[in-house]
Amino acid sequence: MGYALCMTEKPSVAYDIAKVIGANRKCDGYWEGNGYRVTWALGHLVNLAEPEAYGYTAQKEMKEYPQKAMDEIPLIPNQFKLALIDRTKSQFFIIKKLIHADDTDYIINCGDMGPEGHILQWFIRLMANCDKPVKRFCATSMTEEAIHSAMQNLRPEQEFSRIIKGEFCKKKADWILGMSLSRVETLKYHVPISVGRVQSPTLYFVVKRYVDVKNWQPTIYYTLDLKLSDFHVYWDKDTEGIFLEKDKTSDGKIINSNVIESKVNEIRNAEYGIVTNRTTLRKKIERPQLYDIAELQRDANRIYGYTASQTLAAAQILYERYKILTYPRTDSKYLTSDLVPYMNKRIQQIGSIEKYQKKAERVLQNGLNIDHRIVNDQKITDHHALLVTEKIQNFDIDSLTPQGNEKIEGISKEMLQNILDLVIVRMLVSFSEAYLFEETIIEVQICGMTFCTKGKKTIREGYREIEDKKYFITREAPGKPEEQTFPDIKEGMRMSIEACYCCRKETTAPKLHTEATLLTAMENAGTNIENGKILKGKGIGTQATRAAIIKKLFEWGYITTEKKGNINYLIPTNKGIFIIKVLPKDLYSPKITADWETRIAKIVDPDDPYTDYDFMREFEQFITEKVKEVKNNNTEIIYKKEVYGKCPWCGHNIYRYRNPNKPDVIYYCSEKNCNFFLKTSDITVRTWTGKNLTEQQICTLIKDGSIVLTCRKKTGNGTYRERFQIVKKEKNGRVFANLRCEFNDKKGQKKG
Repeated sequence: MGYALCMTEKPSVAYDIAKVIGANRKCDGYWEGNGYRVTWALGHLVNLAEPEAYGYTAQKEMKEYPQKAMDEIPLIPNQFKLALIDRTKSQFFIIKKLIHADDTDYIINCGDMGPEGHILQWFIRLMANCDKPVKRFCATSMTEEAIHSAMQNLRPEQEFSRIIKGEFCKKKADWILGMSLSRVETLKYHVPISVGRVQSPTLYFVVKRYVDVKNWQPTIYYTLDLKLSDFHVYWDKDTEGIFLEKDKTSDGKIINSNVIESKVNEIRNAEYGIVTNRTTLRKKIERPQLYDIAELQRDANRIYGYTASQTLAAAQILYERYKILTYPRTDSKYLTSDLVPYMNKRIQQIGSIEKYQKKAERVLQNGLNIDHRIVNDQKITDHHALLVTEKIQNFDIDSLTPQGNEKIEGISKEMLQNILDLVIVRMLVSFSEAYLFEETIIEVQICGMTFCTKGKKTIREGYREIEDKKYFITREAPGKPEEQTFPDIKEGMRMSIEACYCCRKETTAPKLHTEATLLTAMENAGTNIENGKILKGKGIGTQATRAAIIKKLFEWGYITTEKKGNINYLIPTNKGIFIIKVLPKDLYSPKITADWETRIAKIVDPDDPYTDYDFMREFEQFITEKVKEVKNNNTEIIYKKEVYGKCPWCGHNIYRYRNPNKPDVIYYCSEKNCNFFLKTSDITVRTWTGKNLTEQQICTLIKDGSIVLTCRKKTGNGTYRERFQIVKKEKNGRVFANLRCEFNDKKGQKKG
């Protein structure tokens, strides 16, 4: 009997499929049974090969042979090669063996349905020299019904060949752009520079916002507050053409205090105003949709200050280890229709946890509000919205705990609990009713000016009964109406004037980006560019890669954070600003992505004669021009290294070095004969605290010579505070800096 070999992207998906189709015998790297074998990739098993595979200069040799490396650019291989990823290659060889097994009749591609999912599976088959027929499994959820349906309706893999061609073009172009421009910029300016189609525009968003804030000049303007007998009405700007153009801004804000004071005196001398309009409208604010990963990352950053990568890592732990969440790297806020019958039971299961019992009962009592905001089969390509799984039944939330390196990377028990809580509350909220209220608008005219006020009366709380205040995101316009009513006010009434005030105000600067707003900027990147419409709903990067791109900007030392209150704002470093200064404008514009997506859509369209060869020919011409532009740039801009303090040993500048291939950052003295340096991964600090040092902590150490940090008790329960100080240590005749915990010199028990 022959076998059909199902190839999935993730072990969890392989398990779900195997369970449904009867492949219940666990083997090394796959499941087997009932005529099927089900194996899995571990994300990426195969990538495009590095430059040295084509005979180009290796990155580590560029300093030794700079001219040779420069002459090779742009790097455009005649034919691209694939390479295995070392850490996962054992699984690749299992898959290859299964593909070529004599009893394997055909392959079923069970990879994700998006373009990335298609090409990852194609890369594996190509690397394995697959010569077996391939069929396509098409499902966007892993319910038993959806799996059975997909298995009974397998489609020919050839149907997706154009999608693969388009995505392969993107992969090749990204490789050429990244390798060529990073190398030419690095060699040109003698400082490591990384360039990427998504990475560079993301850096530009941070730099531009920083420059806008730094150069901001506020505008002083004036408004009016009119106190009537029972309430206040307000006048904000001239929409009626009362004032001269020279006295106001282009949008009608009054900037001349004299003319507004003259109006105040005129109004104070008037006896009354006339109510010219009273309008009451019934309105509603819809409950938020279910989470995709970007929305979860935004809320986690806004509420708790978690980075996008921390949120993704925590969600992955909840998905992979605890199997309490569905696949987190989703770009959809919708469910497929086949999941609807399971949702009532899922809310009941949430209610089995005491913390959520009353809220779940309220949602069930009102009936789940499952409409077009929840279900849309057409808006799901890979995965449905983020949900908790059936394992939420009686789940012990206190059992959540990070392990090993997860703690060092900043993942905590509290973080896992908070991320799970966000998803649970969002599910309860999304299945609730909209918030209903009546909004009343009152307009009063006096001295030719129309003053206005608004009030509202709640009719139905809806989802606001469910959503905790700390999670609440106001979905109303600025200046939202207060909870007030105007029962006795009618049109035509005269309202006595009690007082009139002139209010001095000023326009506020835009806020620096946070990770939450930067994720939004990446999503909305196509808003103001040519061809940008094609990016609507997609933006630059993907839900799965944006966190890694932002993290990379930190790792390369292009951006850092500045804490104000409880908010971590993003600011560019000197290096980040320098890169945007020297890059050709095209290379930090989202327009590259918009142009590529437009052309790739033509490749995918079977009725369009445009081909992948056309795409690559046009792109190679573009990249050749950009490389030439950088090489011929005669700018005298010189990168000045950022200074992180003065060396406590010799007084020279302290600089920072980050190896992009390693997570460690080294702060070192600029004096060649001074051996002072500190690492963020200092072994003493990691042993006692379980964490790496932050940039701020390193700078404090350099300035003060010591710092107090929170240490973990050996029992794992509780913490205590201890001081660490810089000391000189000698090894093999060399003196270098070392950190010592003061407790090392003390006797007795640790502090509680």
